[in-house]
This record gives sequence, C-alpha cells and structure tokens, in this order.
Amino acid sequence: MGVLDNARADARGLIAKLTLEQKVGQLFMLAFGGKDLTYARKLVRERYISGFYISQDNAETVSEARNLTQTLQDETSSTILDLPLIFGVDQEGAWGVAVSETTTGPGNLALGAADDVSLTHEIYGIYAREMMACGYNVILSPCADINSNPDNPIIGPRSFGEDRDRVARHVKAAVDGALQNHIVCCGKHFPGHGDTSEDSHRLLPTVNRSLAYLLDQDLVPFQAAIDAGLPMIMTSHINFPQIDPDFPATLSPKIMHDLLRDKMGFQGVIVTDSMNMWGMRNNYDPAESAILALKAGCDIIMLSEEHYEHDEANYVAKQMATIDGVVKAVEEGDLDLDIIEDALERIFCLRIQLAMNTELCKTDRNDISGQKHRELADLAAEKAIRIVRDRDNLLPLNGKVKLIGLSGSDAHQMVINTRGIGPNDPQAAFDVLCQEFKNSSSDIEILSEEDLQEYLAGRRCFGEDDVVIGVTEDYPLPGMDYDVDFQKERLEKLVQMTEGKMVVCALRSDYELRSCPDLSTYVASYSSRVCSARAMARFIIRAKIGSTD
Repeated sequence: MGVLDNARADARGLIAKLTLEQKVGQLFMLAFGGKDLTYARKLVRERYISGFYISQDNAETVSEARNLTQTLQDETSSTILDLPLIFGVDQEGAWGVAVSETTTGPGNLALGAADDVSLTHEIYGIYAREMMACGYNVILSPCADINSNPDNPIIGPRSFGEDRDRVARHVKAAVDGALQNHIVCCGKHFPGHGDTSEDSHRLLPTVNRSLAYLLDQDLVPFQAAIDAGLPMIMTSHINFPQIDPDFPATLSPKIMHDLLRDKMGFQGVIVTDSMNMWGMRNNYDPAESAILALKAGCDIIMLSEEHYEHDEANYVAKQMATIDGVVKAVEEGDLDLDIIEDALERIFCLRIQLAMNTELCKTDRNDISGQKHRELADLAAEKAIRIVRDRDNLLPLNGKVKLIGLSGSDAHQMVINTRGIGPNDPQAAFDVLCQEFKNSSSDIEILSEEDLQEYLAGRRCFGEDDVVIGVTEDYPLPGMDYDVDFQKERLEKLVQMTEGKMVVCALRSDYELRSCPDLSTYVASYSSRVCSARAMARFIIRAKIGSTD
C-alpha cells in the first residue's frame, strides 16, 4: 500500500470509533474571540472540531502564536483523535498575521507585476517556513482569482493580476513553493471572485458568466493549482446563475461536485469561505447553510470572523446552533451519514498529512523574518515597480520635488482596526516611505497634511520649478472600503493646480489611472506593504539623481 492508501485506511479506522456528535464536530473549523483560550479548548474537548481559523485578533506576535497552537494541540492530544488540529491563517501577502514579526513580501499583485515565478515560489516558501515555525500548519492562500474587474473591492492586490495565464503561472509557483516547504495551502475563492464589483463579506454577488467562459478563463488558475497537487480549495459565496440558478457556489452541487470534483478532478478538502459573511448570513439560516454546503460537496464548514457582526455575545450560540443543526439533520434523515463519513475521510487524510509535514519541516523561530527572507521580499518589491505612464517625460525628476500623501490623516487607523482580518500593518505605507527619505538625507520636501490643506484651499501655490509627487494607497478590507474616492478628489485638484507637473507614486494597483486622463506620470508598486514603500522611496531617490533603472 502507498502512503495515501495507508492514510485512507487509518482515516476509516478512526471514523469507525466516533459517535455521531464527534463525527459532525470534525466538520467544523471555527474562530474564537481574543486571546483567551478557554472557549477554544472547550471546542476541542467537548465539540471535537477539526481546527481553527486564526487571525491577528488571537495572536499578534510569534510568541503568542506558538503558545496558542501548542496549548490547543495539547488539548487535542488528550482526546480520542490524537491528530494535529488545523490552524488556518490568511497569510497571503496583502493580508497577513503576526505582520510586525513575519515576512509578507509585497503581496500577490506585486508578484504578478514582477512576473518572476521563481520569486513567487520563494515567497510562498517563506510563508510556509515562517507559519510552521509559528505553529500554523495551513495557509489559506494563494488567491487563484483573476482580477478581471478593476472595481473589485475585496480582491485587488490579493490576486496575481488580470491576465489568465500569468495568474495561472504564479498560482502554480505559489502552490509548489508552499508544498515543497511542507505546509498545506488552500486555493481560493472557487470558482473565482475576481469578476465581482461587490464584496461577499457584505452582499451576495452575482457573476453572470457561462461555464464555457469560466473554463476558458477563471478556472484555468484553479486547474493549474489542482494539477500541482493543491490539497485544499476554499469556496466563494457568489451566485453563478448560468451554472446554477438556485444556489450560490458554496451551496451548489453543480459547482462543488459536478464541476470541481468530477470535471476538474479535485480530490482534496473543500472548505467553505466564512459562513458568517453577510453574503451567506443575509440569505440563509446558519444551520441550513451548513447542511446545504455539506450536501453540495463541501467537507469543512468554516466560521471565521466570529464577531464580524460586532456582536461577540452571540457568536458562541450561533456556532453551537450550527453544529447541533447538522447533528439533528443526520438524526432525522435529512443529511446522509455517508456524506459525513466521505468528508471525514478526506479531512483525516489531510490531518495525517499535517502530522507528516510537522516531522518534515524543521523550522524554528530563527526562520522568521531572517535576513534572507527580508532580502527576497525587498527584491520582489523592487522588481514589481513599473513606470506605467510618463507622457511628459517628468522622469528623471528635475526641479524642486514636493511629496504629498493623498490618504486622509486618519485613513490608516481603519486599516489596523479590521478585527484582525486583513493587512494588519502596524505602519502606514506613506510613513515608511517618508522615513526612508529622512534616513537618506534626501532634499525632497515632505508636505504635511496641514500643508496639503493650504494648497488645496488656494492659500499657497506651487512654484514654476516644483514637481509634485502624490502618494496614493489602497487596501482590501473585509466588509469596508478604504476611502479611495477621497484620494481621487484630491488628486484631480492637484493635477489641475500643478499644470501637468504631477507624478503619482502609487503604493497600490494602477487601476485608478483610468480616471486620471490628465495625469502626466504614474509609477506603481502594486502593493501597500512596507517592503514596497521602501522600494518606492528608493525609486524616487534614484529618479531625483537622474536614474530610474
């Protein structure tokens, strides 16, 4: 027998020992609030769950992460199932955990812009080594979404871009980099979240595309990931009415079983996107949606963002009601036990793989954010920077250079207060960029928010020799929007005031350029991460002394 056959035999042996309540508990991957592990330990000991969705809210530092994972692993060791728990984290570049101490790199969109698959492979190897050193054994990445809609409010820099083949190449490289460094990775959000103009954290989006179109476009990166050995896929809460007019993807047998399992050949674990997101909660009862997802072919029901509704008092009751609802459905014959046991076989095989990965991955805290990791992140950020437009040849920079941050003074506070899910950067990208200028003794003048208000109000004017650099940012935030419209209004005024001598250095995607026809020069880093802010600062300094190579 091969390794997989042995794992399946072991899984079936474990399943035979479990009660119905223990079987159903294993179908859940739950979140919990804050850093108190009392409730989390109870979930392992009394509800038999298979794992946790972990956010920055649960552990801000590497030490806290190691304590959390070890404490909960010790708890499961005393149960009938002495298998590693699943600890899933959104370590994906644009989003991250323990960000102040780990290496996120510039994120997927920047990696796609750099278009060096070896770098993508290396960056995902970094995620694997660092997360395993934290005790986290599943990264909920890469995003395999093609960002075909530039107005997408939630994917953006989480995607490798809008070109199908480029996204597929980098998704494959990411999966290879993760698996070769002994961590389980999870492609998302099947069958694609890139063509939406709505955020499924708030609404239930619709993508009105045919199956033929999806097979030719959005599903190509997912197929590349599957062919590379991807062990997990996450669903999307999106309607695809041309494929299934009745159910969103997460609840659709036509999408989860007929398409993903049968047509595309995926035999790994299917995990739902968070069933607490409003795209699901506004339309389905918690237990009902879990039962429908299992019937559709999903294996693990994930309830992350436990206080997404800002109602921490009730999330425990909702979790319990969802688990109990599934138990009741099996008892009453509404949910076939064979469906449960088929899912359990795949889940247990995955958890057996987690145990093997732990033995193979010899990492420790010294592997986290070491010099080599930082150098690779910096290299990726450097290679991503693009001069997208320089119509009036403002580069290299001549004259007196004034630099302005176009985000509102309070904008970054929203970024670091996203309930532990999202960028979690402790520093604003613009602040990092300014610090680089100060460290370099550059003669670039950095204007304050008060200075900018003076110019916008017409109380001060730019001189003939002034070249103005405006810095824009954008962040994909779950359930809320970074105020890019505010930036846009300021940018439009400055373009007119500077009479063409305006350069935008974008610590974000270049999609905003569509609405700036009068702007002369635009440089993009495709990322708002710290390494990209430093790389952009170095680009500007080189441009000031006459070199943009």
